[in-house]
Amino acid sequence: MKRAAENREREARDRLKLLRNEDAEIGQTDFYSYRYLASEGFLPGYSFPRLPLAAYIPGGRAGRARREGDYLQRPRFLAIREFGPGSLIYHEGARYEVVRIQLPRGAEGGAAIETDEARRCEACGYHHPIAVGTDNCEGCGAALGAKTYGLVRLQTVHTRRRERISSDEEERRRSGFELEVSYRYATHGDRPGRIDATTSRADGSVRLELTYGDAALIRVANVGRRRRKDEHDRGFWLDTIQGRWLSDKQAADATIDAADLEADLADVQTRAKVIPYVEDTRNIVVVRHAEHLDDTATSLRYALERGAEAWFQLEDSELTTDVLPDPAERGRVLFTESAEGGAGALRRLVLDPGAIAAVARTALERCHFDPDTGEDLDHAPGASERCEKACYDCLLSYSNQLDHTHIDRHAIRDLLLDLATCTTAAGSGGRTRADARTILDALADSSLERRFVEWLDERGHRLPDRAQVTVTEANARPDLVYDLPTGRVAIFVDGPVHDAPAQADRDAAAEERLWDGGWTVVRIRHDEDWAAKISTLTSVFGEGAR
Repeated sequence: MKRAAENREREARDRLKLLRNEDAEIGQTDFYSYRYLASEGFLPGYSFPRLPLAAYIPGGRAGRARREGDYLQRPRFLAIREFGPGSLIYHEGARYEVVRIQLPRGAEGGAAIETDEARRCEACGYHHPIAVGTDNCEGCGAALGAKTYGLVRLQTVHTRRRERISSDEEERRRSGFELEVSYRYATHGDRPGRIDATTSRADGSVRLELTYGDAALIRVANVGRRRRKDEHDRGFWLDTIQGRWLSDKQAADATIDAADLEADLADVQTRAKVIPYVEDTRNIVVVRHAEHLDDTATSLRYALERGAEAWFQLEDSELTTDVLPDPAERGRVLFTESAEGGAGALRRLVLDPGAIAAVARTALERCHFDPDTGEDLDHAPGASERCEKACYDCLLSYSNQLDHTHIDRHAIRDLLLDLATCTTAAGSGGRTRADARTILDALADSSLERRFVEWLDERGHRLPDRAQVTVTEANARPDLVYDLPTGRVAIFVDGPVHDAPAQADRDAAAEERLWDGGWTVVRIRHDEDWAAKISTLTSVFGEGAR
């Protein structure tokens, strides 16, 4: 008996040592200098993807030869779907089950695992780290609900070979997981990380509300299986010593004696209910319709996604959409660019006045309608069968199979025809265009500055983000400032007084100090052709309304 107890203790110690060694060997850092520079806008157009998540496939024998273990890698937002607790992975003709994860150990060491807490707005899906005094949503102003505890960052998962599985169990697992998507806009120093825009008719009535965010945080949490018995039962049971996923029965019956492992683990909880999650930074646009959409929200979501992919010439995997909470049922949808640093499509969607209209026209063509008259063309060019509600030539795809019964191209024809005649107006400084115009008018030091801002607004150009900003290090005060991903731009609107030699010398000296400080400087004279000047600076002011 004594020898058996000693052997059991030795095996437990060896197992714990092996788990810790695996954590040290597999653990990798996400920090990469080029990725950081790209996320801050210093390397636009470059793609430095983060490390993917891996699933370890154990080795075995193939005939007389022994096959070594292998790692399957998936992007994070795909891994949270495919590498969830108990997921089945098919590899080289065999079936493997996800049974264990690499545990994120806490800073204090020991067996304690590192978990997070957060709040997700139930009205819009905005993500809030736990902070004192955060009672209302920073995105929509709604009262925040309860905290979410036990959030565990998903890392490397381990599998075991599964020879047999019942058809009921396989069907239940095939139904997938319930995923919660949350987002949070980034801030870059004094530059806001969001741009608000509205898509309106010619009479000024708003049809869409859009909010763009560059390098925004996106978090996807796996809260449970879709077909779980109790939808309020969120999370999965986890063995915090070995990292094994446990069923409800195993969690209730498991008897792990921590004292057999190490004395310092005696008081550590050996089982916990956790919610695995992954997160990353992406360029996003949150789109919301101005009116109640009923059941047409799903169809409009995929129509705009397909139209944007075709208009911007993107692959299906380069642009994704996710549904966000919306108690008013106005179809709040999150558009995400998959490329690290972004392809620039979503930013153009809010800054180009005609982009939404072009996307809507392309979506009409994709849905087999004439974009000018709305006439039903019945099918895609070259197809012989009529498309009734939807087909794989228009809105259906492998990735939206669960929504196929809710997609109807006829239900959104009028909505798309309406959007095809609209114009998008972007705000600035993290405000809507109307609010930005009011603030800029109030801060303007002269009538010439107000007239220039009014001129920009009337022609659909991008409005400045700030006005009358004192740049201490350059001892200068630009009249207007644009906070662009590529850098800050100082705008000086010069009246006749700046023609005096002494004033011109002071302006030149201030301009040189700003250039030395990394600013771009643009001077707008009172007597020059503003249209000609602005047309050469579309990277700052945009192309304007066509």
